[in-house]
Amino acid sequence: MSQIFLFTGQNAYLLQEEKRRWVSGFSQKHGEENLVQIPAKGLKYSDLLEQVSVAPFIAESRLVVIDGIPKLEKEEVATLSDVIHPQVIVVFVEPKPDKRLSATKALLEIAETKTFNVLKGEALVRWIMEYASSQGTTFAKPQALYLIDRVGEDQMLLSTELLKLCLYKGESEVTRQDIDTLIMLSEERTSWMLMDLIAAGNTKGALQFLNRILQSGQSAHALWNQLLWIVAQISLVSAAYADGKQTPPAIAKEGVPFPTAKTLLPFVRSLDQKTLSSIVEHFADADTKLKTGGFKATEQAPEELFSLLDSSIAKLATI
Repeated sequence: MSQIFLFTGQNAYLLQEEKRRWVSGFSQKHGEENLVQIPAKGLKYSDLLEQVSVAPFIAESRLVVIDGIPKLEKEEVATLSDVIHPQVIVVFVEPKPDKRLSATKALLEIAETKTFNVLKGEALVRWIMEYASSQGTTFAKPQALYLIDRVGEDQMLLSTELLKLCLYKGESEVTRQDIDTLIMLSEERTSWMLMDLIAAGNTKGALQFLNRILQSGQSAHALWNQLLWIVAQISLVSAAYADGKQTPPAIAKEGVPFPTAKTLLPFVRSLDQKTLSSIVEHFADADTKLKTGGFKATEQAPEELFSLLDSSIAKLATI
């Protein structure tokens, strides 16, 4: 049985869950006095040797968890297999080990590596449904897909929102309305969904989405900043298109993210310079007024900002 392990991978949620499971299970079985958790930063070889060579205290095993990979010589890491106490287990936790370093190379040769990859597609949907089931809650596939669309694929964020939904629903089934009620979109997801609706010319959908986001508690000022960002992206894509860059890959080479270029290119093709100038002028003028008191837009009285958001989305989405 291996005594040296390396936990790695881009899936922060599964990585931390496995670490938590090991630490919790070990503490219960062998006692906290036989558990050591130390950061790799600044860890000297002599200190590492001291930790891995100590026998457990009145127990079968001792666990040493090291967050990261210490900066050691290749030969120092290689000796761990020889100096580790027979009843000691060492776990290194490093999401992105630098395989160019000699210490990492040596560790990969002697450690049993557990890699935690990012879940996508059906695997992620299945995990959502199984997670909910473990909490006694029913989560159907359509709702799981809708949750991913709202939150994104980050399992750490999904786990937080899932737990919230499961606590709310208990042994009942989660509905789309439950997700709309409890889950607040991140600013990034809000920006992308607004951009999609605006680029499609879906004024009604964009306004409905805006009102739903405002009702969920998101800041009107934050939404205004997201609209400014969208207008900035429209200007960049328009400039690239006018310069002869007529495909998303070509526009992306100008510094615009490929997904943004792909989404906005059809929209930009319908714009002439006069319309673009009108859009930019509208947002620049409105932003100046917001910052100089031209609009009454406080947290206590946001009505004028709400009206500005509606009129600005309508100006964009009806082009």
